[in-house]
Amino acid sequence: DNQVIIIAPTSFLKFLDEYKDVDPLTAGGYIPIDCQDTLQHKTNPAGERLSESLGISSCVSVPVSHCWHSYAVVLDCHSFGRVVYSGDCRPSDRLVEVGSGADVLIHEATFEDGMEEDAVLKRHSTVGEAISVGKRMKTKSLILTHFSQRYPRIPPLQKDGETLPFPIAVAFDFMKVNAETIATAAKLTPALRLLYPETDENSTPLDIDPSKPTAKEILSIPGVFANSTQCEEIQMR
Repeated sequence: DNQVIIIAPTSFLKFLDEYKDVDPLTAGGYIPIDCQDTLQHKTNPAGERLSESLGISSCVSVPVSHCWHSYAVVLDCHSFGRVVYSGDCRPSDRLVEVGSGADVLIHEATFEDGMEEDAVLKRHSTVGEAISVGKRMKTKSLILTHFSQRYPRIPPLQKDGETLPFPIAVAFDFMKVNAETIATAAKLTPALRLLYPETDENSTPLDIDPSKPTAKEILSIPGVFANSTQCEEIQMR
C-alpha cells in the first residue's frame, strides 16, 4: 500500500529498473506505468488506485512536441475538476482536444512574445502561444510556468487595452493554489513583477554569444529539422 505510482516514459522506467542495482531499497517501492499505457482511449492500469487514494478519476497522457518521449497530462479530479499540465512543449492541437473544458491549464511559457523563432527552434512556447492554447481549450484559468532563466523578468501577459480572457497566474517555487484561490493568485502578478528589475528592451542576455547564428538565421536553413545531425552541430544562441 505504500508503493508510489510512477507514470513515466519508457526510458525513465528503464533507468529506474537499472537503478535498483545501485540502491536495492528502491526495488518494489513503486508501481511503474508507461505513459504509452495511459494514452487516450486506453484503460489506465492504476485507474482504480488513483481514484481511491488521490481522488483522480482519469489520468491521460498526451504526446507533445519537445524532446523524444515528451508528454503532457490531463487529470480529472473529484475535488478540483480538470487539470491540464503541458510540460515542456510547443502548442499542441491534440492537448487542446483532450483537455477541452479544463478548470485549470498549467502551461509552459519559456519565451515572451516576439521570440517565436527561438520558441520554434527550441521546441518551447511563448506567453501568447500558451494563452492561445488556453482560449482554444476553453480553460477557466491559466497558470504560466517554465520562464527562461536568461530573461529574469515576468513577461507582459497582455497588450495595452487588451482584456485577459480568464484569470492568468504566474507560477513560482512552492506555490500552492486551489480552485478558490487561482483568481487571487492572478492578481498578484503586478506585485511579483516588481521583484525583477526592468531591463532595457534592447539589452542582450549575458550568456548569448553574438558570433553565433540567431534562431531566425538557423530557421532559414532549408531542412534544418529534417537533418538531425545538422541540428546537433548547430550552435544556437
